[in-house]
Amino acid sequence: MNNATFIQRMLMQSALRLGKAHAAHVNDGKMPSLGFVDGLKHKLLDEIVLSKIRARFGGNLRAGFVAGAACPKEIIEFMDAVGIPICEGYGLTETSPVIAMSVLGRRKAGAVGKVLNGVTVHILDSEGNPLPVGQEGEICCSGPNVMKGYHNNHDATTEVITIAPDGRSRLFHTGDLGKMDSNGFLAVTGRIKEQYKLENGKYVCPTPIEQAIGMSRFISQVVVCGANRPYNVALVVPDWLAVRSELGISTMNTSEEDLVNDSRVKGLINAEIKLNCYKIKKFEIPKAWACVAPFTAANSMVTPKMSIRRHVVMKTYDDIINGMYEGGVKAGGCLDDQQLGTA
Repeated sequence: MNNATFIQRMLMQSALRLGKAHAAHVNDGKMPSLGFVDGLKHKLLDEIVLSKIRARFGGNLRAGFVAGAACPKEIIEFMDAVGIPICEGYGLTETSPVIAMSVLGRRKAGAVGKVLNGVTVHILDSEGNPLPVGQEGEICCSGPNVMKGYHNNHDATTEVITIAPDGRSRLFHTGDLGKMDSNGFLAVTGRIKEQYKLENGKYVCPTPIEQAIGMSRFISQVVVCGANRPYNVALVVPDWLAVRSELGISTMNTSEEDLVNDSRVKGLINAEIKLNCYKIKKFEIPKAWACVAPFTAANSMVTPKMSIRRHVVMKTYDDIINGMYEGGVKAGGCLDDQQLGTA
């Protein structure tokens, strides 16, 4: 859409808006009902705009299924609007392997679906006490799908399996953070081992923040950190090709080293962080960031599954992280309280 005309942009925005409204009815299990005028507009814009996007996926794709990692809510909503609904599932090998799953006609963006029949999910606090609906805690699961234990490893088994509240069933502790809404939809919000406290005692789970910042087309990778610090900071790997294209900077005369000190780049990244963190709590938004080299398997910063090794990244860039708190990092930017907004 970067090179689209004003008319093309308006058509796309209208098509996505109506597509999203149409999908909301379908997700609720209702017959699509946009009203006569909006229904007619949606049918027309679907034909001239949205069908072209579906064609990029081959033209015959009717639905998609995601598991293994959370899919950003914005992507789910976009695909819904386009007319290719995405169903998410959640589970682990230890739970055979599904706990919850979305199905067509019963989905919610930002949630992994409802718990399977015969399976029970408990959201527990750090003391093992059940939490009320809507509160975040550890996702624990009981039911016939829960493993009996790890083969010949009693110690590892007792670390993750306890007795369920019914006093009989095996309760598996997933190590994932999540919450359940009043309609029974389960949302996974992060990993307990990644959660940390800021200096002020507030808990932070970096994954949702990283997902939000990573929605920017100018940022290819990001790691947020701030354990026992006054605020969060971010290590950012820009998509230099997209940055150069946006700012009209030639590859001939400007190196990446020059770009990290360019005020235009700093302004762009600052704006993107502010834009994409509009739903993030104010105290969670990074107040400083620094450009770093890509996280790759070659430098041991990602796993074979392309998951970022957070501890390796933070150890490697420890000096840069410290510099952001001391105000000595030149290759980065800062967001003041006014720029952070009121999230």
